[in-house]
Amino acid sequence: MAADGSVERIGQWAGDVMGMASFGNTIYFSGHPAPDGNLPPNIGVYELSVQSGEFAPISLIGEVDFHSMTIAQSPDGMALAGIDSATGQVMVSRDGAETWTTGVSIGARSLSWDSNAERLYATTERGLLISTDDGMTFTAADGAPLLVLIASSPADVSTEAFLVGTDVDGYVYTSPDGVTWTSIGLAPPLSDALAVGSDGSIVVAGIEGLHRSEDRGATWAVIAEF
Repeated sequence: MAADGSVERIGQWAGDVMGMASFGNTIYFSGHPAPDGNLPPNIGVYELSVQSGEFAPISLIGEVDFHSMTIAQSPDGMALAGIDSATGQVMVSRDGAETWTTGVSIGARSLSWDSNAERLYATTERGLLISTDDGMTFTAADGAPLLVLIASSPADVSTEAFLVGTDVDGYVYTSPDGVTWTSIGLAPPLSDALAVGSDGSIVVAGIEGLHRSEDRGATWAVIAEF
């Protein structure tokens, strides 16, 4: 998406993308191939260059279809996590998606690292869960709202780092630490994806388009219509 709100296609991938996360000028995605594609039903993890539009498989080809992915910069490099749609297990890579460790099955809807990839948050029907060991174990985030979507500000955010989530009724919540949550507004209807920009703005995507909030969810502006 350009600064003026216009949307431009990147590359020629034509499959069904179910999970996606971006890091610098690279987009990592997972899902299913186009009906006429000569690929296994689950494509594993691919990378797409924002600059060139070229894409290529990295790992887990034919093995997984991630329905939620999250990425963050850790002290040791890039940390990527996803939810295996077939098993519900959380999988984590800390070496550029080359190798993966498999954690517990929690049936999560959405995943997000904190800004330093030290804590992994997962939204579930039981409530918000937190892992500090790359998804091997999770504990309940007591007092957190029943969130559906969750995202974290990136490491280079110009404001103080924070988490943001939307609950089952569409309310937007923010938290500086994953413990204390505050809500001051509603997300646009039918929002299915959530992200935080480097300027601290909150962006949601849904069937109607993209919306951005610069006041933690109190008001929203349309930045692209689908």
